[in-house]
Amino acid sequence: MRRFKYTLIKLAIPLAVLFLRLLSRTVRWERRIDYDLYRGKIIALLHGNALCVALLGIDRGIYTMVSRFRDGDLADMLLRRLGFKVFRGSSEEGKPQKGGRTALLKLIEVLKEKNTVALTVDGPKGPACVVKEGVVFLAQKTGAPIVPLYVKFERSIKLNSWDRFTIPLPFSKAKVLMGKEIRVEPNDNIEDRRKELQNVLEELCRA
Repeated sequence: MRRFKYTLIKLAIPLAVLFLRLLSRTVRWERRIDYDLYRGKIIALLHGNALCVALLGIDRGIYTMVSRFRDGDLADMLLRRLGFKVFRGSSEEGKPQKGGRTALLKLIEVLKEKNTVALTVDGPKGPACVVKEGVVFLAQKTGAPIVPLYVKFERSIKLNSWDRFTIPLPFSKAKVLMGKEIRVEPNDNIEDRRKELQNVLEELCRA
């Protein structure tokens, strides 16, 4: 049954891509992002807000990372068709898991080449809204600043999932909220910077 459901979702990917491209054209943005200003930077977002943020980055060649497990297959197919560049892997508490080390090395490389990277900082399995150390470790290794980002839609649907995944509704107003850039110096304490990012994202969610 699970396999059948997975196959159905996979077949629906082209329709989902079409829907999201059309949806992005109906959104009434209060402001947009010039991603050229964020080259060589890490955009930090929450897993539940990923689709909202993705609508801002369609066809911009932004790099990201998704899980190597089956649930990541669907996200991979969807994001690639929306113009994102995807690496496979996952990182828990700054310690790369299966395939995560390879993905981490690739992310370090693309950041040094001044590309934009966007990462969900509480994924892939949560807890929701709890920042993992991986993004801070990446910032420390590359010197790339972290840009906290949260997109709030006037009308949306929140799924009953661990991350309360948000699906924006057509013709909705959207507010783009960005926190102050966080820089992680070579001698900085990873946990201190993790808490700082956590606090900024919590403030953006409440705004």
